[in-house]
Amino acid sequence: MWATLADLAVHNAVWSLLAVGGMNATLADIQRYAVDTRHWVTAQQFVTFFSITQAAPGPNGMAVALIGFQAAGLAGALVTTVAKIVPSALVAYFVSDWVEQRNHSRIVTAIRRGLAPVTVGLLTSAAYVFARETDVNVIRVLATLATVVVVSWTRVNPIWLVMLGGLLGVVGVMR
Repeated sequence: MWATLADLAVHNAVWSLLAVGGMNATLADIQRYAVDTRHWVTAQQFVTFFSITQAAPGPNGMAVALIGFQAAGLAGALVTTVAKIVPSALVAYFVSDWVEQRNHSRIVTAIRRGLAPVTVGLLTSAAYVFARETDVNVIRVLATLATVVVVSWTRVNPIWLVMLGGLLGVVGVMR
Protein backbone atom coordinates (compact mmCIF):
# COMPACT_ATOMS: atom_id res chain seq x y z
CA MET A 1 0.00 0.00 0.00
CA TRP A 2 2.87 2.39 0.74
CA ALA A 3 4.15 1.92 -2.80
CA THR A 4 0.73 2.83 -4.20
CA LEU A 5 0.53 5.94 -2.00
CA ALA A 6 4.02 7.01 -3.08
CA ASP A 7 3.07 6.40 -6.71
CA LEU A 8 -0.10 8.47 -6.31
CA ALA A 9 1.84 11.28 -4.62
CA VAL A 10 4.60 11.49 -7.22
CA HIS A 11 2.38 11.29 -10.28
CA ASN A 12 -0.21 13.74 -8.98
CA ALA A 13 2.52 16.21 -8.01
CA VAL A 14 3.88 16.02 -11.56
CA TRP A 15 0.38 16.42 -13.05
CA SER A 16 -0.16 19.39 -10.75
CA LEU A 17 2.89 21.11 -12.19
CA LEU A 18 1.99 20.19 -15.77
CA ALA A 19 -1.60 21.44 -15.55
CA VAL A 20 -0.91 24.47 -17.72
CA GLY A 21 -4.31 25.85 -18.64
CA GLY A 22 -6.05 23.93 -15.90
CA MET A 23 -6.33 20.39 -14.69
CA ASN A 24 -8.14 19.20 -17.81
CA ALA A 25 -4.92 19.63 -19.77
CA THR A 26 -3.48 16.60 -18.00
CA LEU A 27 -6.50 14.30 -18.42
CA ALA A 28 -5.04 12.27 -21.27
CA ASP A 29 -1.94 11.38 -19.28
CA ILE A 30 -3.92 10.72 -16.11
CA GLN A 31 -6.20 8.40 -18.07
CA ARG A 32 -3.26 6.60 -19.65
CA TYR A 33 -1.58 6.06 -16.31
CA ALA A 34 -4.57 5.34 -14.05
CA VAL A 35 -6.45 3.15 -16.55
CA ASP A 36 -3.91 1.62 -18.94
CA THR A 37 -0.74 1.40 -16.85
CA ARG A 38 -1.85 0.95 -13.22
CA HIS A 39 -5.39 -0.36 -13.75
CA TRP A 40 -6.63 1.57 -10.71
CA VAL A 41 -9.88 2.37 -12.51
CA THR A 42 -11.61 1.25 -15.67
CA ALA A 43 -12.01 3.54 -18.67
CA GLN A 44 -15.71 3.91 -17.85
CA GLN A 45 -14.98 4.78 -14.20
CA PHE A 46 -12.46 7.37 -15.35
CA VAL A 47 -15.00 9.10 -17.59
CA THR A 48 -17.64 8.89 -14.85
CA PHE A 49 -15.34 10.38 -12.20
CA PHE A 50 -14.44 13.35 -14.37
CA SER A 51 -18.01 13.85 -15.53
CA ILE A 52 -19.22 13.95 -11.93
CA THR A 53 -16.60 16.48 -10.88
CA GLN A 54 -17.30 18.65 -13.91
CA ALA A 55 -20.97 18.83 -12.93
CA ALA A 56 -20.34 19.29 -9.21
CA PRO A 57 -19.45 22.63 -7.64
CA GLY A 58 -15.83 23.11 -6.69
CA PRO A 59 -12.55 22.26 -8.37
CA ASN A 60 -12.93 19.90 -11.31
CA GLY A 61 -9.54 18.40 -10.53
CA MET A 62 -10.93 16.58 -7.56
CA ALA A 63 -11.69 13.59 -9.76
CA VAL A 64 -8.15 12.47 -9.01
CA ALA A 65 -9.24 12.03 -5.39
CA LEU A 66 -11.78 9.48 -6.61
CA ILE A 67 -9.03 7.68 -8.49
CA GLY A 68 -6.86 7.79 -5.36
CA PHE A 69 -9.72 6.40 -3.30
CA GLN A 70 -10.21 3.59 -5.79
CA ALA A 71 -6.48 2.81 -5.73
CA ALA A 72 -5.77 3.03 -1.99
CA GLY A 73 -8.89 3.93 -0.02
CA LEU A 74 -9.20 7.07 2.08
CA ALA A 75 -5.42 7.43 2.41
CA GLY A 76 -5.16 7.37 -1.40
CA ALA A 77 -7.80 10.06 -1.74
CA LEU A 78 -6.03 12.30 0.79
CA VAL A 79 -2.55 11.79 -0.66
CA THR A 80 -3.83 12.37 -4.18
CA THR A 81 -5.68 15.55 -3.22
CA VAL A 82 -2.70 17.07 -1.41
CA ALA A 83 -0.28 16.09 -4.17
CA LYS A 84 -2.57 17.55 -6.82
CA ILE A 85 -3.06 20.89 -5.06
CA VAL A 86 0.14 21.77 -3.19
CA PRO A 87 2.83 21.86 -5.92
CA SER A 88 0.96 24.16 -8.31
CA ALA A 89 -0.31 26.27 -5.42
CA LEU A 90 3.25 26.81 -4.21
CA VAL A 91 4.46 27.73 -7.70
CA ALA A 92 1.54 30.15 -8.10
CA TYR A 93 2.25 31.69 -4.71
CA PHE A 94 5.96 32.22 -5.31
CA VAL A 95 5.79 33.19 -9.00
CA SER A 96 2.69 35.40 -9.04
CA ASP A 97 4.45 38.50 -7.70
CA TRP A 98 7.28 38.10 -10.20
CA VAL A 99 4.80 37.76 -13.09
CA GLU A 100 2.69 40.67 -11.84
CA GLN A 101 5.74 42.94 -11.70
CA ARG A 102 6.76 41.94 -15.23
CA ASN A 103 3.28 41.46 -16.69
CA HIS A 104 4.04 43.32 -19.93
CA SER A 105 7.66 42.28 -20.26
CA ARG A 106 8.94 40.34 -23.25
CA ILE A 107 9.73 37.27 -21.15
CA VAL A 108 6.24 36.96 -19.64
CA THR A 109 4.65 37.59 -23.04
CA ALA A 110 6.90 34.95 -24.62
CA ILE A 111 6.05 32.41 -21.91
CA ARG A 112 2.32 33.02 -22.39
CA ARG A 113 2.61 32.72 -26.16
CA GLY A 114 4.65 29.54 -25.84
CA LEU A 115 2.29 27.89 -23.39
CA ALA A 116 -0.91 28.68 -25.33
CA PRO A 117 -0.42 26.09 -28.10
CA VAL A 118 0.81 23.52 -25.58
CA THR A 119 -2.38 24.02 -23.58
CA VAL A 120 -4.56 23.69 -26.68
CA GLY A 121 -2.76 20.49 -27.64
CA LEU A 122 -3.15 19.00 -24.16
CA LEU A 123 -6.84 19.92 -24.04
CA THR A 124 -7.37 18.43 -27.49
CA SER A 125 -5.78 15.17 -26.37
CA ALA A 126 -8.07 15.16 -23.31
CA ALA A 127 -11.10 15.70 -25.55
CA TYR A 128 -9.96 12.79 -27.72
CA VAL A 129 -9.68 10.51 -24.66
CA PHE A 130 -13.23 11.35 -23.58
CA ALA A 131 -14.67 11.01 -27.08
CA ARG A 132 -12.94 7.65 -27.54
CA GLU A 133 -14.43 6.32 -24.31
CA THR A 134 -17.95 7.72 -24.68
CA ASP A 135 -18.70 7.87 -28.41
CA VAL A 136 -19.51 4.19 -28.77
CA ASN A 137 -22.35 4.54 -31.27
CA VAL A 138 -23.56 6.87 -34.03
CA ILE A 139 -25.98 8.78 -31.78
CA ARG A 140 -23.23 9.65 -29.31
CA VAL A 141 -20.82 10.67 -32.07
CA LEU A 142 -23.48 12.96 -33.55
CA ALA A 143 -24.19 14.44 -30.11
CA THR A 144 -20.48 15.16 -29.62
CA LEU A 145 -20.14 16.75 -33.05
CA ALA A 146 -23.32 18.82 -32.56
CA THR A 147 -22.02 20.04 -29.21
CA VAL A 148 -18.69 21.08 -30.74
CA VAL A 149 -20.50 22.97 -33.51
CA VAL A 150 -22.94 24.72 -31.15
CA VAL A 151 -20.23 25.72 -28.67
CA SER A 152 -17.85 26.85 -31.42
CA TRP A 153 -20.26 28.92 -33.50
CA THR A 154 -22.93 30.20 -31.14
CA ARG A 155 -23.19 31.93 -27.80
CA VAL A 156 -25.44 29.23 -26.30
CA ASN A 157 -24.49 28.59 -22.69
CA PRO A 158 -22.96 25.08 -22.49
CA ILE A 159 -25.08 24.29 -19.41
CA TRP A 160 -28.07 24.00 -21.77
CA LEU A 161 -26.20 21.39 -23.78
CA VAL A 162 -25.31 19.49 -20.62
CA MET A 163 -28.95 19.52 -19.55
CA LEU A 164 -30.06 18.41 -23.02
CA GLY A 165 -27.56 15.55 -22.96
CA GLY A 166 -28.82 14.49 -19.53
CA LEU A 167 -32.41 14.62 -20.73
CA LEU A 168 -31.55 12.54 -23.81
CA GLY A 169 -29.91 10.02 -21.51
CA VAL A 170 -32.93 9.87 -19.20
CA VAL A 171 -35.37 9.26 -22.05
CA GLY A 172 -33.13 6.55 -23.49
CA VAL A 173 -31.79 8.20 -26.63
CA MET A 174 -28.17 7.99 -25.44
CA ARG A 175 -27.52 4.30 -24.86
